[in-house]
Amino acid sequence: AILGNKTATNGGSGKVVNSGPNDSIFIYYADHGAPGVLTMPTGDDLYAKDLIEILKTKYESGTYKNMVIYVEACEAGSMFDGLLPEDWNIYVTTASNPDESSWATYCPGSDDPP
Repeated sequence: AILGNKTATNGGSGKVVNSGPNDSIFIYYADHGAPGVLTMPTGDDLYAKDLIEILKTKYESGTYKNMVIYVEACEAGSMFDGLLPEDWNIYVTTASNPDESSWATYCPGSDDPP
Protein backbone atom coordinates (compact mmCIF):
# COMPACT_ATOMS: atom_id res chain seq x y z
CA ALA A 1 0.00 0.00 0.00
CA ILE A 2 2.84 2.44 0.84
CA LEU A 3 4.45 1.89 -2.55
CA GLY A 4 1.19 2.65 -4.39
CA ASN A 5 0.90 -0.76 -6.04
CA LYS A 6 -2.83 -1.62 -6.26
CA THR A 7 -2.20 -5.00 -7.89
CA ALA A 8 -0.08 -6.11 -4.91
CA THR A 9 -2.87 -5.59 -2.36
CA ASN A 10 -5.08 -8.50 -1.43
CA GLY A 11 -8.27 -7.80 0.44
CA GLY A 12 -8.82 -4.70 2.51
CA SER A 13 -10.02 -1.48 0.97
CA GLY A 14 -7.66 -1.64 -2.00
CA LYS A 15 -6.52 1.91 -1.23
CA VAL A 16 -2.85 2.71 -1.73
CA VAL A 17 -0.59 5.75 -1.32
CA ASN A 18 -0.63 7.44 -4.72
CA SER A 19 1.87 10.20 -4.02
CA GLY A 20 4.14 12.45 -6.02
CA PRO A 21 7.47 14.17 -5.34
CA ASN A 22 5.87 17.19 -3.62
CA ASP A 23 3.48 15.26 -1.38
CA SER A 24 3.58 14.80 2.38
CA ILE A 25 2.54 11.37 3.66
CA PHE A 26 1.06 10.66 7.11
CA ILE A 27 0.87 7.07 8.38
CA TYR A 28 -0.81 6.14 11.68
CA TYR A 29 -0.72 2.60 13.03
CA ALA A 30 -2.28 1.35 16.27
CA ASP A 31 -2.37 -2.34 17.20
CA HIS A 32 -0.10 -4.89 18.85
CA GLY A 33 3.66 -5.12 18.59
CA ALA A 34 6.67 -6.95 19.94
CA PRO A 35 10.42 -6.43 19.46
CA GLY A 36 10.99 -5.92 15.73
CA VAL A 37 7.43 -6.73 14.64
CA LEU A 38 3.97 -5.18 14.28
CA THR A 39 1.05 -7.58 14.22
CA MET A 40 -1.80 -7.14 11.80
CA PRO A 41 -5.50 -7.75 12.47
CA THR A 42 -5.44 -10.20 9.56
CA GLY A 43 -2.67 -11.46 7.34
CA ASP A 44 1.07 -11.52 7.86
CA ASP A 45 2.94 -9.61 10.54
CA LEU A 46 5.20 -6.73 9.53
CA TYR A 47 8.85 -7.06 10.52
CA ALA A 48 11.18 -4.10 11.00
CA LYS A 49 13.59 -5.11 8.23
CA ASP A 50 10.71 -5.45 5.77
CA LEU A 51 9.23 -2.07 6.72
CA ILE A 52 12.62 -0.37 6.33
CA GLU A 53 13.03 -1.97 2.88
CA ILE A 54 9.60 -0.65 1.85
CA LEU A 55 10.49 2.83 3.12
CA LYS A 56 13.83 2.65 1.28
CA THR A 57 12.05 1.76 -1.97
CA LYS A 58 9.59 4.63 -1.42
CA TYR A 59 12.48 7.03 -0.76
CA GLU A 60 14.41 5.90 -3.84
CA SER A 61 11.30 6.30 -6.02
CA GLY A 62 11.17 10.02 -5.17
CA THR A 63 7.41 9.91 -4.63
CA TYR A 64 7.15 12.00 -1.47
CA LYS A 65 8.62 15.17 0.01
CA ASN A 66 8.09 14.41 3.70
CA MET A 67 6.67 11.50 5.63
CA VAL A 68 5.37 11.32 9.21
CA ILE A 69 4.76 7.95 10.86
CA TYR A 70 3.01 7.51 14.23
CA VAL A 71 3.05 4.00 15.72
CA GLU A 72 1.11 3.06 18.85
CA ALA A 73 2.14 -0.48 19.79
CA CYS A 74 4.27 -2.26 22.37
CA GLU A 75 8.00 -2.08 21.56
CA ALA A 76 7.15 0.18 18.58
CA GLY A 77 10.51 1.93 18.80
CA SER A 78 12.20 -1.33 17.77
CA MET A 79 10.77 -0.93 14.27
CA PHE A 80 13.00 2.08 13.59
CA ASP A 81 15.72 2.38 16.26
CA GLY A 82 19.07 2.48 14.48
CA LEU A 83 17.45 1.35 11.22
CA LEU A 84 16.04 4.50 9.62
CA PRO A 85 18.53 6.85 7.90
CA GLU A 86 18.09 10.51 8.80
CA ASP A 87 18.27 11.76 5.20
CA TRP A 88 15.05 10.06 4.03
CA ASN A 89 12.84 12.95 5.31
CA ILE A 90 10.83 10.56 7.46
CA TYR A 91 9.84 11.66 10.97
CA VAL A 92 8.75 8.84 13.26
CA THR A 93 7.24 8.97 16.73
CA THR A 94 6.30 5.87 18.68
CA ALA A 95 4.29 5.21 21.82
CA SER A 96 7.07 3.10 23.30
CA ASN A 97 10.80 2.64 23.08
CA PRO A 98 12.36 -0.54 21.61
CA ASP A 99 11.99 -2.54 24.84
CA GLU A 100 8.94 -1.00 26.49
CA SER A 101 5.32 -2.08 26.64
CA SER A 102 2.74 0.48 25.57
CA TRP A 103 0.05 0.39 28.20
CA ALA A 104 -2.72 2.96 28.41
CA THR A 105 -1.17 4.21 31.66
CA TYR A 106 2.55 4.68 32.29
CA CYS A 107 3.77 3.63 35.74
CA PRO A 108 7.57 3.98 36.02
CA GLY A 109 9.16 1.07 37.89
CA SER A 110 6.07 -1.13 37.69
CA ASP A 111 6.29 -4.49 35.96
CA ASP A 112 2.55 -5.04 36.09
CA PRO A 113 -0.06 -3.29 33.97
CA PRO A 114 -2.14 -0.78 35.93
